[in-house]
Amino acid sequence: MENNTNKRILITGANGAMAKETIKHLIKHGYNNIVMAVRTKHKGEIAKREILQSVKSDQTLRLVVIDGFDMNHPEKITAAVQKLDKTEPFDIVFLAAGFAVFSDNYESITYKNTQFEKTVFQNLIGSHIVYVQLKRIGLLSKTARIVLAGGEGARGISGMIKKPRFESKKSLMGYIHLKSESLPKYNPMNAIGVSKFVGGLWVKKLAEIEPDFEVVWFSPGLTSGSSGSSGLKNLPRVKQTVFNLMFGMMNFIGQSQSPQKGGEKYADCLMGNVGKSGELIGAPKGKTLGKYTEQTPLNTDLEKIELREALWDSLKIFDA
Repeated sequence: MENNTNKRILITGANGAMAKETIKHLIKHGYNNIVMAVRTKHKGEIAKREILQSVKSDQTLRLVVIDGFDMNHPEKITAAVQKLDKTEPFDIVFLAAGFAVFSDNYESITYKNTQFEKTVFQNLIGSHIVYVQLKRIGLLSKTARIVLAGGEGARGISGMIKKPRFESKKSLMGYIHLKSESLPKYNPMNAIGVSKFVGGLWVKKLAEIEPDFEVVWFSPGLTSGSSGSSGLKNLPRVKQTVFNLMFGMMNFIGQSQSPQKGGEKYADCLMGNVGKSGELIGAPKGKTLGKYTEQTPLNTDLEKIELREALWDSLKIFDA
């Protein structure tokens, strides 16, 4: 087995179903220095115990839980990063934290008097803040591999998520800041698709400005039982039932996979076996599972430099 004992890994949203399975696979491959970045200590410690009970590891395993990583609150994220051991940088960062906002209407998060659409904030902007703070205090190795959790919704999934399309930077910013007068009716699945689309723009820009890093957007394919579905509990019972039936049907007909399988694929990507810097990797056209495929040609708006630049400009507010 390859000696991976010297590589340090940070995983956000580490108590989620997919992240837990990813950690199990990493440990099996010899990675023994992993930091679980979570929102609450209690849930993080429960996840840690579950992981340790299901894997065999020697006494050198360092699996550390750090709380405070609340992807809705920039100040809390900044404080949480400061709690990390600063004696060694991270070689691998898995930005896995993300949530679906199952609501009837758009919700927002306000920072420095600027409004941001909540699903985009939770699935991308919180991760951006983690990256900014890690770099600021020197906790990224010179050749760090940064993997952002992607999703096929970035190019649309027929019958499930409408393909995100933005004709101009004005239309993108109108959505992100909820200023457009022509916003479509809120749909939680479509909102997830947009958040993954924006994540794709982010990865392409970061790979461009940080050529020494390996920055990859990766989706293992549609996975049932992921942490994002926890948002269902905020819905009325009837709507919870509808969404659960939909997810269950996808699994039954072979269009989604278990968290165990998804975690195995994520681990493969984190180890550098899948995805080159700047790539958006997911399932083939028209499918939710299958051969790894570059997603950019499946939604040409992902290629628009003006969208990439507009997004990056909007994120400068978090650099101060």
